[in-house]
Amino acid sequence: MRALGDYLDVKVNACVGGTCVREDQCILSTGVHVVVGTHGRVFDMLRRQSLRADYI
Repeated sequence: MRALGDYLDVKVNACVGGTCVREDQCILSTGVHVVVGTHGRVFDMLRRQSLRADYI
């Protein structure tokens, strides 16, 4: 997905467990077009209001 994002000039972030939560929050706060992730991390980002489901 990241390679496709680079090709199409689309901002992509992978939200997966085992990575830094603050880094994900920082990236999401700058705005991304596509979020790919595990259900646990995506739910955590929604719960922390770092990721909003308004535009899904």
